[in-house]
Formats: sequence, structure tokens, C-alpha cells
Amino acid sequence: MWLRWGVARQALHTSSRVLAKGKPKAVAKVSALLPKDWEAVIGIECHAQLLASTKLFSAAPPPTLDAEPNTCVAPYDAGFPGTLPSLQPAAVTAALKAALALQCRIVPMSLFDRKHYFYADLPCGYQITQKRQPYAHSGLVSISYEDGYLASQDAALDVPIEQLQLEQDTGKSMYAATDSGHHISLLDYNRAGVALVEIVSAPVLRTSEQAGAYVRKLRQLLRCVGASDGNMNEGSLRCDANVSVRRKGESFGTRCEIKNLNSVKFMMHALDYEIQRQYDLLANGQSVVQETRGFDEASGTTYAMRDKEASLDYRFMPEPNVGPLRITEERIEALRMALPELPDARHARLREQYGLSMRDINVLMRLNAEDDSTGPSDQVAQHAAYAYFPNAVDYFEALVRLGCAPQVAANWTIHLLPKHLGAANLPFCLNPLPPAVVAELVHMIDEELITPSTAQSLLRDFVQARTFPTTPAGELALRSHVRENALHRLQHAELAPLCTEVVTRFPEEVSAVQKGKEKVLMRLVGEAMRLTHGRADPAQLTEALREVVAKA
Repeated sequence: MWLRWGVARQALHTSSRVLAKGKPKAVAKVSALLPKDWEAVIGIECHAQLLASTKLFSAAPPPTLDAEPNTCVAPYDAGFPGTLPSLQPAAVTAALKAALALQCRIVPMSLFDRKHYFYADLPCGYQITQKRQPYAHSGLVSISYEDGYLASQDAALDVPIEQLQLEQDTGKSMYAATDSGHHISLLDYNRAGVALVEIVSAPVLRTSEQAGAYVRKLRQLLRCVGASDGNMNEGSLRCDANVSVRRKGESFGTRCEIKNLNSVKFMMHALDYEIQRQYDLLANGQSVVQETRGFDEASGTTYAMRDKEASLDYRFMPEPNVGPLRITEERIEALRMALPELPDARHARLREQYGLSMRDINVLMRLNAEDDSTGPSDQVAQHAAYAYFPNAVDYFEALVRLGCAPQVAANWTIHLLPKHLGAANLPFCLNPLPPAVVAELVHMIDEELITPSTAQSLLRDFVQARTFPTTPAGELALRSHVRENALHRLQHAELAPLCTEVVTRFPEEVSAVQKGKEKVLMRLVGEAMRLTHGRADPAQLTEALREVVAKA
């Protein structure tokens, strides 16, 4: 039984949806923020909401983005006296998948702790976490040049993961003004108790570029195994960055922590600013104060929130109401065997199996990486008989299985399809066309039934309409659609009258071509192509036009 409290409606989106645009931007060369004998030391703490059907200690479902405030709240989540936590298996399973994806060592027995602090969105007055003995540690995330996020091979790095710990998320505080001019705080406990995994990296990162590549790779791994959706704009993945600067070879400098960074881009901007700020202080003979800082996205600067002396005493203690978490080796192995192909292994296989270039593989694997929109699409239900693939690599491989050459399948998946999806404001994961439609277009081109130009026009129309032609029995009807709408590729006999019309309309250009000015022929070809509405093969049309010009 959930509690439904009448709190004002508040949209939970933090930014607009990131749409798949196909070709990613090249990584810019990183400019030096520090002198050559200085370096930054960066460690990242990430909090990822786990994909589970329940919260961590209650059976309440995690809230959706459009959920009414305080409608996904069990009595325990709201801190009602007499309620007790009950560790939920689904959340633990998602946490174990995350640990396996990050190559962590999962301990047979881990313990829970209470972290005390008082804030309105923490109804119990404490958070249950795992400070003393987390469930996993000693993992590794490799960031490589081949991933496409680093400017050079020299920046590649193996990032050790120090520990993973399970903990509860907090509620949300929202602030509003009343008609009388007063300011009030609104509390939404939907998020309270949602299962989180905190992922702590070792401080081995040296640039914001490496930090950005690390978070992107981390998000890719979590999404791959289904541990978290990693949608930073929705708060499903949040980062805190610890940074200090030092002369190379010296001990660590005084670090500052930048809290609650909700996009990779903003995290990189915040790190660059903070690195420069700390170096300027030290270069001018001043000291860096150890403090927690926030990031102002509008100005691109960090600002002080609280210093070390003002930091909270969390008074950690063993959690008396939750027993040890025991994980058997059999459970770990069963989950390990069920894991999907991980990104690095998939990258290597695509190159070996299909002979694709590193660039094409990177685009395929990154096409969904910056996409923070997930979930079922309404248009998929219209053609339930067809297999849909929201992942670009799966889509590409489905095209190959349907008889498309690998490079052709890659070009349609990473260039042509995303172009029209972007124009329709659709991310790749909500692509309304199953691979069978694209494969049929490719086959009709190969059979010279339609031209590539016509195929792209059809692709555009189908994406815009969110549907495609089928028979009453649900079978593809693209070929009959081409016949009924006279979209077939024009044959040589059909081109002759069009060429004659063009020659008649442009006598001066015809005369120039006859005098040996071959470049002028392209003007005539362009006019003829316009008359065919893209239904002619350019090479065949050029040859037909040349014949007509020669006879004129």
C-alpha cells in the first residue's frame, strides 16, 4: 500500500532529451592547462541508480519520470515509526551485474552501515550504506584510444575501481513561491530508498578528457549489462569529482570535491576550471582550501559550498536492522554466464568478423552512448510481428543476417538512418523501422528495382510517418508500394524521351558539349536528373544523354 500525498506537480526532467545524430564529433585536441612539470590528480565517485523492479529496502517500485509526487512511497521509505528495511533481491542482482561488468571482486559477506545526517529529504535521519565492508572492490575500467573519446594513444589508461557499495537514494526537495510571495519547500519521496551503487575510482586520472572517457565507458558498461540506464539528465547517474594539482613526483596536493555533476560535458568543464583555479592559487603563493564545491553551469565556474571544518560528522555505525549480505559463488557464476558481450570484446569482434574500420565501429557503439532517452516506443506496437533493435550494433548485425553486405549495413545504420531519425526528433532507441524494412530497401537497390535516391526518400517518408507499407496479413509491401507509386528505376528506353527533352531545351549547352567541353555535360545531366525525380541511375543517364547529344 503506497502513500499518496497531495504535493504540487513538478516535472522531473533536468534537461532535454539527447537525440542520436549519427556521426559523432571528433575529439578535439586537449589544450594544456598546466605547465609541463605539473599535473592534476582526479578521482571520480559515481552514483548509479540500479535497474530493479523494487527499491533497495522496500517493495515499492522506483518512480517513472512522469509519476505523480509521493505515489511510489512505501511506509518504510517515508520513515514511518515501526517500519523496518527488507533487502530486495532484484536490487542486489542489479548491483552484482554492475560489479561483474567492472571486473570487481565480489566478497562473500558484506555489511551495512548507518550514515547519519539530518535533511528534509532524508526522512529517517540516516542513510543505509556500506562504508566498512562493501560488497565489491578491486575492479578495473579500461579507457582506450579505440573507444573514440581520447585524442591520442598516450591518454589510454586502466582505471582501478576501489570499491562498489550499495546504498539508498534520498528524496527530492523542490522550492516554489506562493501567490503571497512566500517561499516554500516541497518534498517528493518517490526517489527515497531507490537502490544506488556508489562506484569509487582510484585517483589515477590526470585530465578532464580522461575523466570524461572514464564516465562514458562506465556508463556504457552499466547499460550493457542492464545494471543502470545511466541517464545523467534524469539523475540516474550522478558524479562527484575529487581534484588536486601538484608538481609531478610530489605527494598529492590539497583536494577539492565538486558535487552533483549531471553531464559528462559539465564535469569536464568543471574539472578544467578547478584545475586552473587551484594552479593559479599555488602559483601566486596561496594555498588551496580543502572544501566541497559546486559547479555553476551558466558561468562555467565552481563555487565553495562548505569547507573541511564545516563538514558533517556522519557518525557511522553498524546498521542493526539489516543483516549481512551473503553472496554465494554459484550465484556469481550464474550471473557471469548470463552476461551479454561486453563493449571491448564486441569492439574486437566487429573488427575481426566484419572488417569494419575503427571509426565505423566507434560510431556504431557510440550511437546510443549519448542517448539519455530509453523506454518503449508507441510506434513499435503497430508492427509487433517484426523484430526491433534499439541498439545500433544489434541493428547492424540484423541487417547482415538479412543479406546486406557488412559495409553497406554499417553505412545505413550509422549514416542514412540516423540522419532521418534526427530530422524527425527521434533517438535511435525509438527507431520505428525494423531491420527488415532497411534490408528490403537495400535488396531493391541491388536488384536495380529502385535507385539509392529513391530508397533514401522512402526511408525518410517511413521514419516521418513512423510506419511502413504492409499487407493486411502484416507482410512487407514495399515492392507493391514502389509499383503503385511509379517509383521504379527508369530503364534505358524510358530515359531516351527525357534526354531528348533536355537536349531540346538547352541547345547552347549541347553545342558546347559537341565541341568537346565535357564539363558542360554535367549541367545537362543535372537537368535530366531533376526531371526523373531521382529515379534514374546517374551513370546510365549520362550515357543515354551522351548518345542523344551525339545525334543532335
